[in-house]
Amino acid sequence: MDIHTSLTKTTKKPLRRWWLLTTLIVLAAMGVWIVPLDPQIDAEKLKFATVQSGPIQFSVKGYGRLRSKISREITTAFAAQVETVLHLPGSRVEPDTIILQLTNPELTQQLHRERLVLARQKANVEALRLSQESERLALKGQNTLLSSELENAKLREQAERQLVTQGIVSSLDHQRSILTVAQLSERVKLAQQQFSQTSALHKQRIEIELELLKEYELSYQVALQAVEQLQVTAGISGMLQQVHVSQGQAITRGQALAVVGSERTLVADLLVPERGASEIILGQRAVVDTFVGQVEAKVSRIVPIVQDGRIAIELALLGELPSNARPLLTVEGQIFTAKKTAALSLIKPPRATPQSQSQLFVLDKQNNMLIKKSFKFGKLAGNAIEVLEGGVSGEQVVVSDMSDYQHLEKITIKSLNR
Repeated sequence: MDIHTSLTKTTKKPLRRWWLLTTLIVLAAMGVWIVPLDPQIDAEKLKFATVQSGPIQFSVKGYGRLRSKISREITTAFAAQVETVLHLPGSRVEPDTIILQLTNPELTQQLHRERLVLARQKANVEALRLSQESERLALKGQNTLLSSELENAKLREQAERQLVTQGIVSSLDHQRSILTVAQLSERVKLAQQQFSQTSALHKQRIEIELELLKEYELSYQVALQAVEQLQVTAGISGMLQQVHVSQGQAITRGQALAVVGSERTLVADLLVPERGASEIILGQRAVVDTFVGQVEAKVSRIVPIVQDGRIAIELALLGELPSNARPLLTVEGQIFTAKKTAALSLIKPPRATPQSQSQLFVLDKQNNMLIKKSFKFGKLAGNAIEVLEGGVSGEQVVVSDMSDYQHLEKITIKSLNR
């Protein structure tokens, strides 16, 4: 039993080796048959670009949105409730356009109270003025009467002065007249001082009451302004961009209600790759494409913060805006950074990146062949890329996707009509 098993195993090992070797030979033969010795490709499937020689304008591209240069964030200074939403985002508005109608009964009641207090103070000021005028008239009348008595006393004294020498009037009576004149003169002087002091006191009193009146007027204006703000207006001409509240919603003090932005005074906010942003400076020329038209622009602001490998660039729009330009519209921007008077360039092939090397196929028209060649690239120039090494002016390069042929060094072209 043991001898038979051992013989059986010894016989099977050479057979297995034989079948394994035969299988490998067959597979190798099939591989040679399947993969042609001379790989070919149809010329109609290829896209060629010619290496250009001449001046080249470098640029950095980015995508972003248009934004209103002038915008207004509308907030509330008090708690209220939204009664009506009169306009929705996208509506064109003027400064006095009412966007929202709010309600707050407490503000309305406060306005009524302030109006009554203001009216009462106005009445008090008017009554004080009448009272002071009456008092001044009474004092003025007394002064007039005293002045009249003084004049009479002076006339009497002058007459008696002549009669004393003639013995008609006694010296005692003349002395009494002199005393009367002196007393009346002093009384007139005191009355005039009293009138002046009373007028000064009246002026101070009325000034105090007028200051109180100003405070009441200010309180009334604040209450009136609060009630007027229940009608939320746009404040500027432009487009209503956002409405943060809905009908019936209760809002709190300081809450944002809506955003209004200028419709034709716009700027473009672009995000460009960090590598290209290093060459951007303020004032550089740019072009913004709205996909309906283009508008000239210039770099007006560079945000010094990197987010997800990109830098935010603000462009000021200089020319007439395309018809579809509006806030929040997605746009493409191209910023022109530098220029070379003589350089080689090529339409950017797939997967080619600035400051890198890549293997591309160039056309050998004489032999109907594609030959793989190494290229060294520089900076981007719009849809093209600078060729630093490997390219020859006038050379035709395949710029279609050749990732399936990168393991080959040469490819024969079929149906070439170039």
